[in-house]
Amino acid sequence: MERAAREAAPKTLPATHKNPKMNYDKYNREERAICAHLFRLLHERLDQKNSSPLGQLLSKLGLTDLRYKNIGIFCEVSIIRDAFQDCKPTVIPFMDTLTQIIMKQENVSDCRLYSQLPEVLNNPKQTHPRQIRQKASTEGIQLTESESAVYGALQGMFNAKPDLVITVDNKLLVFEAKLTESFDEIQLNRTKNITQVWSTMLYKDLGFATQPEYQIIKLGAKKFEPQINWSDILLIAQRTYSQGDRTLTVMESGVELLKQYGLE
Repeated sequence: MERAAREAAPKTLPATHKNPKMNYDKYNREERAICAHLFRLLHERLDQKNSSPLGQLLSKLGLTDLRYKNIGIFCEVSIIRDAFQDCKPTVIPFMDTLTQIIMKQENVSDCRLYSQLPEVLNNPKQTHPRQIRQKASTEGIQLTESESAVYGALQGMFNAKPDLVITVDNKLLVFEAKLTESFDEIQLNRTKNITQVWSTMLYKDLGFATQPEYQIIKLGAKKFEPQINWSDILLIAQRTYSQGDRTLTVMESGVELLKQYGLE
């Protein structure tokens, strides 16, 4: 079998990347990759509080005089989707509360609650919440304009995964991270609405005793005027890691890439 495999293999190997000294960490432009390294960085030396990487980031955001209680750092967060799954099979109270919050966000009143929809739409065995509007169309069920807006927004909430979330004391900080791209106002508004849901009906899931203060924070290239930029993050990484550390390599490469693009 091994002989057959060798004989079947191409005699000439395909061309590799034109720069053999350049590895993927050097040119990866994916936000989730650099955010994964940021996730690691923020967990370092948490016992040092203000001087920890987390403390340095919070200080850069103007958040000082913290007690560093209820610290949580989350990546690619899907709390609404996961809470829905955890509520099964009794999802009606959860979904009705969620629908009511979205109705206020969309400024509509003529919208049926989840429990009032036909069974084919509110039975999770038949339809996932992110499919309600589509399923209504295929089943010939008429939704009002307001209902279409509400259940369209609900679909977005189930699909969205904010990049990075930090809890500390009574604060809920939700980061929208971009590397080479600019920020999208529609996406930022959706993130704000998602965060409002978390802070009103899911705050206990995040370790808060009472509803927290929340803030949406833009993390990106300097050109797009975020609250914190990748050069700020690189400086924290340089204070934390030695040369050769992979997270430091990624942060250095990310900032260099932005400079090449004229963004940092």
